[in-house]
Amino acid sequence: MSGPLEQERGSERRAALATVGAVAAIVLVVVAANLVPRGGDGPAPAAPAPSASPSRTTAAELADMSPQEIADAALIDRGEIAPQAVPTGAGKLRNKVQDLVAEQPYSFTLTTFNILGSQHTAPGGAAAEYAPGRVRTEWAAGLVASYGSSIVGLQELQADQLTALTRATGGRFAFWPGTALGGKGVPQSLMWDTAVWTATYQDSITVPFMGGTRPQPVVRLQHLESQREVYVLNIHNSPKDRQGREDERDKAEEIEVAAVNTLKKDGIPVFIIGDFNEHEDAFCRFTGQAGLVAANGGSNAGACRPPRPMRVDWIFGTPDVGFSGFRMDTGPAVRRITDHAVITTQVTVP
Repeated sequence: MSGPLEQERGSERRAALATVGAVAAIVLVVVAANLVPRGGDGPAPAAPAPSASPSRTTAAELADMSPQEIADAALIDRGEIAPQAVPTGAGKLRNKVQDLVAEQPYSFTLTTFNILGSQHTAPGGAAAEYAPGRVRTEWAAGLVASYGSSIVGLQELQADQLTALTRATGGRFAFWPGTALGGKGVPQSLMWDTAVWTATYQDSITVPFMGGTRPQPVVRLQHLESQREVYVLNIHNSPKDRQGREDERDKAEEIEVAAVNTLKKDGIPVFIIGDFNEHEDAFCRFTGQAGLVAANGGSNAGACRPPRPMRVDWIFGTPDVGFSGFRMDTGPAVRRITDHAVITTQVTVP
């Protein structure tokens, strides 16, 4: 029979062994985690999953199809959500690394910016008192840099402004659709910092716009450091001050809600941002029918209570993300660029 002293020594040995084992496990996990490609390390990210055919729904088809049918037809071939890249054959250790990485939060700055199209500020335009589009776009690039934005939804962007913005940002940002879908796609282009994100899926949904149709970009972006993904829809709906456009906006929002609900099935965060040309109606529809939250607050539990103040520009996201530091910028730097507020928020994905 062992005495008290021997029992105490046995307990100490067991505790020491447990500590060594725990340290060894942590070291193994850290080593394996360091093998996970991050940013520029390891293999280059996969190219965006091609769309079977970017949405080109006609006005007649929009009239005959339900919003859900339009969204589902456009988003039918989204490809697989990228798995966490880890070495093969690691078994339980691989699974542990995946779990640990998936639990790590990351943050980024998200912005929506109606940049005021250069056609409006050309001589004889409705906003000719502003500086020319190229000059204002260069100022806009500086403003985006000051916010630290890595994803920016643009509205009213024109081809000359796209060229100016690419030049002013030193080619650091990628754009979709840019010119890929023709002239109709340029104004709603989404841009992202290629040092932070890579696109894994690019497509569009079609909505009625000013008596015709407009493609609204949908992009799935992979965060290079964490390898996790998000969807971003960037939209611009028909102007509110044009008579007879309420039905167009309602149909557009119904299609956009359907698109969000379709994308939510993939289990990653979904954001819809842009110039909705609506105040309370947009808030109540997207929080009520798509279950989203607005970056600037408000609620829709039992009754719709929009935030105050509101603009027609919005940032909405799924409730699995956190918003902080919301900014509705109408300062002097913004007022010399555009007639809209610039909406910016910090996003944390837990």
